[in-house]
Amino acid sequence: MTIGMMTGMMTTKAPNRRSSLRFRVVTWTTLVVFLTLCVVVILTRAFSIGQVIDNANRAVEQEAEEFNRFASEGLDPATGAPFASSQALIETYLSRQIPTDDEVLLGFVGGQMLQLDYSSLSGNRPEPIAHDDPLVHEILHSAAATGVSDNTHWARVSINDSDYFTILFDTSNSRDQVTTRTLWISLISTGGLLASIVLAWMMSGQITAPLKRLQQVASSISNSDLTKRVPVESNDEIGQLATTFNAMLDRIETAYRDQRKFVDDAGHELRTPITVVRGQLELLPHSSEEDKQKSIELCMAELDRMARMVNDMLTLTVADSDDFVRTAPVDLGELTIAIDDKATTLNPRAQLVEVAEGEAFLDAERITQAVLELVSNALRYSTGPVELGSTLITDNDERLVRFWVRDHGAGIPEEERAPIFERFSRSDHHQARAGGAGLGLSIVHAIGQAHGGRAYVDSTVGLGSVFGIEVPLSRPETFKETS
Repeated sequence: MTIGMMTGMMTTKAPNRRSSLRFRVVTWTTLVVFLTLCVVVILTRAFSIGQVIDNANRAVEQEAEEFNRFASEGLDPATGAPFASSQALIETYLSRQIPTDDEVLLGFVGGQMLQLDYSSLSGNRPEPIAHDDPLVHEILHSAAATGVSDNTHWARVSINDSDYFTILFDTSNSRDQVTTRTLWISLISTGGLLASIVLAWMMSGQITAPLKRLQQVASSISNSDLTKRVPVESNDEIGQLATTFNAMLDRIETAYRDQRKFVDDAGHELRTPITVVRGQLELLPHSSEEDKQKSIELCMAELDRMARMVNDMLTLTVADSDDFVRTAPVDLGELTIAIDDKATTLNPRAQLVEVAEGEAFLDAERITQAVLELVSNALRYSTGPVELGSTLITDNDERLVRFWVRDHGAGIPEEERAPIFERFSRSDHHQARAGGAGLGLSIVHAIGQAHGGRAYVDSTVGLGSVFGIEVPLSRPETFKETS
């Protein structure tokens, strides 16, 4: 993906406000809090109503038990003996009781209703009940001894077949209190809901602010400016995201800079042979036959150099893919001898002096390509013999195989060794005799890295240089084995 495409993707239209993260956070927070408060209000009301019903039932049962105990144990104050009539029993009991504000006590003797009027007492005392009240009719004619009519709980205690004592407990006041309390809880919950919405809006703003800055930085990136970074203000998930995004931008900027440098260097290297070929072709019509032949030979040489350069650039491009190396078990001795045979074909000055014994997981073709490139490089920069070989070494408890090439040329100063494996890089010490484009050692370096190893150089000015490649003997799990 090019930087232009990446920038186009980053500058897509901003999402609709209703689909924004902040809106969703506030919406879901509001919904959760609202449902929670509704459940709390409903459960609180149900629990309170349950308590009202339980209190009413307990009050009715307690009053009935007290009447039964009084009927069995009480004495008529007029005679000092047990009560002889239901009317005396009920009248005496009623005269000694002061019911609560919600309680009404009634007696029925021979169809006559007995009750006391407490409305003159302090408190919210109910008015006396009329004999023709529907509730009275329900109590007298109900098959059950207890019941609930509207908000009134009642119980009927039979003295004999025609005489009764009844207890009525009205829960209207208690239910009204529950309704009032529920209303207040609802109002407080509404205030809490509004407060939660405000807090959710503020908190979501703090969460989304770094994301907005991330989006702004991403939108501001262009081909001409890759230097902007997201400020890292915390060590939480948002801060880690910003750090990761900045690291990604660092890699993109490095890749873009390397790409531009590669293109500029490639253009510079290709411009020279193109100019030479163009100049020779322009001279052909006015040249002698001997000069024409020389011009054609020179053009062919320059075209061959351009072809090698293009092939090298394609190789470096493939080096970034997973298919660049395919490892398989390789006998090191056989591989080293095969490389020497090919090197000798290039130039008899190449001499094999050391052979490693053993087996390693390698891409034999790529290793051969790398070593032959080192041999070609040594032959180009030196006039004496070129030695090559392979040896086993141990580095930090890791077993490695080293393929090396030694020349006896002028050597490379230490300050020129660091960039020597970079693309289109050549040592100034050998610039005058450099015939390549500076891509050979970059290919060697890429092959070493692809095997999980490295390319290296060890040189002494005036004595020569040793170039080599070191790779592990074992097969890394990330490498592909030849099928």
